[in-house]
Order: sequence, then C-alpha cells, then structure tokens
Amino acid sequence: MKFKLPRTWTKMLLGGVGLLLFAYLILRIGVGVVLENVSRFGAWFAAILFVGAAWLFFQACAWTIIQNAYFRKVPFFRLFRVRIISDALNILLPSASLGGEAARAYLIKGNVPLKEGIPSVLFDKTVEFVASTIFLAGGLLLGILFIRMPEGLLAPALICLAATTVGVVLLIFFSVRGFYDIVLKISGLFPKAQRWVLNREEQLRALDGNLRLLYARANLKTAAALGLHFLARLTGVVEVLIILRVLGVPADFVQAWFISAVVIISNTVFFILPGQWGITESASMLVLKGLGHPAAIGLTLSVIRRIRKLAFVCLALVFFMTEKKDLP
Repeated sequence: MKFKLPRTWTKMLLGGVGLLLFAYLILRIGVGVVLENVSRFGAWFAAILFVGAAWLFFQACAWTIIQNAYFRKVPFFRLFRVRIISDALNILLPSASLGGEAARAYLIKGNVPLKEGIPSVLFDKTVEFVASTIFLAGGLLLGILFIRMPEGLLAPALICLAATTVGVVLLIFFSVRGFYDIVLKISGLFPKAQRWVLNREEQLRALDGNLRLLYARANLKTAAALGLHFLARLTGVVEVLIILRVLGVPADFVQAWFISAVVIISNTVFFILPGQWGITESASMLVLKGLGHPAAIGLTLSVIRRIRKLAFVCLALVFFMTEKKDLP
C-alpha cells in the first residue's frame, strides 16, 4: 500500500519549504542589512504602491475590454475590485497562482452567469499569456544585445530566450490545431499522463475554444487588451527601476526589463511553490549578482516588492468582505 499525501497537505508542505528558503536567505544576507536597505525607501513606498496600482489598473482595463466586447457588460470598477481580490488570492492560496483566477468568474456572477464569466476569464488569461510571452522574449533579447553579461549569465539567458521563442511557436501551432487532440496523442505514450489529460478534457477543450476565439474574433479591441496587458508588465519594469535607483544601483530600463524577465521565468518554472517564496528572492539575488551587484540588493528588491503585494492584500481583504455581502 502506497502512502500518498493529500493535495492540500502537499501544497502546504511546498509552501513551508518556500518560506524556510526565504528565511534562510534573509539570515544569510543579514536581517540588519535588509532592514537598513528597506529603511532607505521612506516616501518612495508611495511611488511603488502607485506603480503596483497601475499594474492592476491596466489588467482590469484589458479584462473590461474583453468582457464588454465579447460578453455581457460589467462596470469597470467592479472588475477592477475583483482584479485586486484575485491577485491577492493568488498570493495567499496554495494553488499555484490559479486560485484567484478561478475566483474571478465566481465574484462577478451577480453581473453575469458563470457560463459567460468563465469564458471571459479564460479569454483574458489567453491574451495575458500572449502579452507576457512577448514581454519575456523582448526582455531577454534586449538583455542579450545591450547588457554586458558574464558567460555564466549569458548562456542561461540564451536558453530562456530559445525556450520562450519555442513557446510562442507552439502557442500558435496549438491554437490552430487544438491543444487537446495533440496532447492526447502524445500522452498515449505514457498511460498516467493520458489519464491526466482525459480527466481534464473539459478544461483543455475550453482552452482550445478560447484560443480559436482569439484568432477568429481578433480585432482592434483584442489588440488593445493585448497592449494593456503588455503595458501592465512594463509597469513591473518601472517598479524594479525605481527600487534599484533608491538602492543606489545605476540601472537603466533595459537592465530592469531583463531582471524582471528572468525573475518571472524563474517563478514560472517553480510555479508549484505557492507564492514562489524563496524562488523570487533567489532569482533576484542571482541575476543582480550576475550583473555585478551585491546579493543583498537582489534580496531587498524582492522584499520591497513583497511588501507592496502585502499592502494590496490588505486592501483586497476589505474588498472581499464587501463582495461576500453582495454575492447572490
């Protein structure tokens, strides 16, 4: 008889591992060093909070365009509030950053039925994925072309760029041919993988349908939503740039973009760890150290961004309590 941990316990265990790694990095660099760096921000936290709000604002604008163009109309500020809540849930829940996305359709079911809310969220996530892929490819390419990197950092960057490019090609290919049928055929070589695919037939076919919708009904509104999601990613670059400048690092926009791209890719690779605790910090430290800066700068960069996220979690909790009263 095989012992198998329940999924919830597995996720909690992984989350605990991430928190332990986070604590280890703080202790290794020195609590005093990190606190001293954090104390340098002061009023600059207001700018960081503003940039974080802009990120969520652009995402909400993109979702509003998609929702109101292809589905039943929902007021912008309603979707903006839900976007803030879903982002907080992605941080809090041990669900590989999917819990908040699943909650979006449920939170607006007072405005639209789930049969419209779910496709709306899936369509928005598809557009966001495309924008994020373009963002990552652009950041890696600019970094390789314009940043003098040591060989130890250049090789991984080239590999990530190649993988991202392959991802774009595969996205287009699967969008035309359909994810489910292709994945089902490939998984036939591995019985366990095929069972996993069969158990998720509905979700994969829904993804196929939304990708086809993206190409079949693509217009200026879809392009605008794509641009807004890309702009949201760029606000993350601005945040990195502000933090590095406050810490005394003479970084430019291209360097900040490259750092953002590397951290996002690291978080994506280790998506199974809730909140990517420890992973974000490790990636930030490694890329900053690779660019010739102290590891403490990379750790502080990540800590400041986490403080910003926690501030919005507090706001989201207030919104969520209000939403619970309004839910049907």
